Amino acid sequence: MLRPLWLTIATGVSLLGQPVDSKFFEARIRPVLATHCYSCHSAKSKAPMGGLVLDTKDGLAAGGVNGPIVAPGKPAASRLLTALRYADPHLQMPPTGKLAAAVIADFEAWIAAGAVDPRAAAAPGTVTTPLRGMSVEAGRQWWAFQPLTPAAAPPVRQAAWPRKPLDAFVLAKLEAGGFRPSPAADRRTLVRRAYIDLVGFQPTYEEVEAFAADPSPEAWPKLIDKLLALPQYGERWGRHWMDVARYGEDNATAEATNQPYPYAWRYRDWIIEAINRDVPYDRFVKLQLAADLMPDAPRNDWRALGYLGAAPVYHKDQRLSADVIGGFLADDWDERIDAVTRGLLGMTVACARCHDHKFDPIPTKDYYGLAGVFASTARTERPLFAVDPAVEARYLWVQRRLIDLRYSANLLTNEASTVVGSEQRVAKWKAEIETLKSEVLTLQARYPALVASLERYWAPPEPRGAGPRRRGNAASTEPFMNAVYDAAQYVDGTDAHYTFLDYRPGEARDVPVFRNGNVATPGAIVPRHFLSVLARGDNRLGPGSGRRELAERIFTDAAPLAARVMVNRVWGWHFGRPLAATASDFGVQGEAPTHPELLTYLAGEFVAHGWSLKWLNREIMTSSAYQQASRPRPEMMKADPTNALLWRVAPRRMDIEAYRDTLLRASGRLDHTAGGPSQDIDAPENVRRTVYGRVSRNRLSALLKNYDFPDPMQSSGGRDLTTTSLQQLFVLNSQFVQDAAAAIAKAVHDIPTEPRRLRELYRRLLGRDPNPAELDLARRFLAKGTLTEYAHVLLSTNEEILWP
Repeated sequence: MLRPLWLTIATGVSLLGQPVDSKFFEARIRPVLATHCYSCHSAKSKAPMGGLVLDTKDGLAAGGVNGPIVAPGKPAASRLLTALRYADPHLQMPPTGKLAAAVIADFEAWIAAGAVDPRAAAAPGTVTTPLRGMSVEAGRQWWAFQPLTPAAAPPVRQAAWPRKPLDAFVLAKLEAGGFRPSPAADRRTLVRRAYIDLVGFQPTYEEVEAFAADPSPEAWPKLIDKLLALPQYGERWGRHWMDVARYGEDNATAEATNQPYPYAWRYRDWIIEAINRDVPYDRFVKLQLAADLMPDAPRNDWRALGYLGAAPVYHKDQRLSADVIGGFLADDWDERIDAVTRGLLGMTVACARCHDHKFDPIPTKDYYGLAGVFASTARTERPLFAVDPAVEARYLWVQRRLIDLRYSANLLTNEASTVVGSEQRVAKWKAEIETLKSEVLTLQARYPALVASLERYWAPPEPRGAGPRRRGNAASTEPFMNAVYDAAQYVDGTDAHYTFLDYRPGEARDVPVFRNGNVATPGAIVPRHFLSVLARGDNRLGPGSGRRELAERIFTDAAPLAARVMVNRVWGWHFGRPLAATASDFGVQGEAPTHPELLTYLAGEFVAHGWSLKWLNREIMTSSAYQQASRPRPEMMKADPTNALLWRVAPRRMDIEAYRDTLLRASGRLDHTAGGPSQDIDAPENVRRTVYGRVSRNRLSALLKNYDFPDPMQSSGGRDLTTTSLQQLFVLNSQFVQDAAAAIAKAVHDIPTEPRRLRELYRRLLGRDPNPAELDLARRFLAKGTLTEYAHVLLSTNEEILWP
């Protein structure tokens, strides 16, 4: 369903969920201009047609002989859109044919968001010099790429304060400014902080009091170990990783070529299980990139391939030209490059698609060296059960071919087609479907599940639609998983009227540098290789797709960077703010860490302790820095209002997962059933943990969206915290909160006296007893209102949603 234009203007987000910023221009606007417009509208031409120059910022802004063609923020007033839409018979561009609707929608979103053009403007009478980033040689000296050399904790004056070496780094920075840390938080605050942090919901009153009553110095580390051992730990910290992995169960649109992922939930379940098992982080990532290529990986771990197999893809209407389809395919590769490099390495490699990176040491050839890896990797649905390798290889190719044939036959049958020779094509494709059907049926006795998984592709066509659609976003429990396999992807443009994708199992493909990101202007072919600035020695990737070798390089050549990036993320998940604020950009445009020595120290220890996430959780949480109080201090609020020096643990609002799960738990309704197909978050009957709710890229739950859930179309570097009226309306009016209030009121209704009822209400909701003033206020309220209404009031308080 298309996003209303007003929402694009208000949010600055395109129809496909991508922020409409300078990166959007470089990825989705400039390549189209280069492909279709520069030949007639270039500053290099002696006489650009219509006086219009589009290959410079100044030229685009100025327009042509008839005036400006773009009115930033006003798509309806922009003649460029009129031309692209072919709305005026006298103004149709490009003259070679109307562009795809999705491309025109990109231009509309770009103009609506202000027509951002990051190209440098020329000063009058000057010739501009292109902006260039660091050289690879200079880049090797960048702070984030340096080895993790052992570092001693710095000396401090307040020697009794540090509990862990990391505390000395924090305290030294404070003392250098003449400051001191905050006192320790009280025990009730600490237990609440630990529960929200590690398992994602508030503790009960009994859990709070049990910890508060234990004066033993070992009570705190024992509590942490207890929470780390709970299955809810993996649910909490798995959701953190899912932000980075841009987990979703469908695509931004739902056409026949980019259907929902019926087995994405199996990838989610694998993440949770792996984190509960404390799978070392290096292996955790390697499995997500190349489990099928790792000899020691059991097939059940191949579920990890959902990282690539359930990634966002774009619809490819095969009636479009080979160049357009090739552009969409290159967009898919670009998404993988962006997710892997920003998510795992904190590098914005996707910015080098059209030119060398303008700031960081990333040449364009390195971008295409990685693109070859993903051009050699095809998404598919693989069986969970063991299959003869030769049979499986053939099955995977036949599966993809049947999808394309069925889609194509239905497309040209069910819609009025302008494709020349449609009837002959459809007959040919249906004959091929029958041939493949006969081949597949020979597997019935040996692999009935494989046959059953393909039957929908030769079943009678649906009365409407252009492909074998799964209805809605329904998950499937069939024994399959969304995954990938090694297969080179090519665009078959031999038919001028219809374009197929050609999958070649077992083959690898090196891709050329596409000049200006345009697949129609290929340059020299670039062998698959790792990033030059990080590589040690020969950086080629292969044999095969190179996925396995890429994963190995990330944790050998790039291990110091990969460790810093993950430690920085974990620190941010614990404290609400990473040491380096731009968690997915450790480059020149990112923010430097506030405590670089601390980041290096912790990254080195993380590696030394076997890349153990649980070790890192424990090390941070048993520190004095983590156990500080959150109360503001006037002198520090003035000196360091953003808490960059870590003089306290800044309180914050719980994220939506912890908030929703806490409300369900307090009302006695939380269903702790683990795993399995996702459910609609907004369904009244869904009382499972929020991590098991469906995450749709096409139509994200309103509840998740209102509470700053990240965009599942791209890897998230962190969640933006907003306070909006929609959040307050949810608390006041939603059926979910009303049901929670009613359930809590019902649970305490039969307690004999009003003071005891109120005390139990406070204990269930806020984990404490009410003070005399609160009791008096409650009595006065109940003189006119109901217990359910008062429970609703308590659910609406800041204390209920506070992460102290």
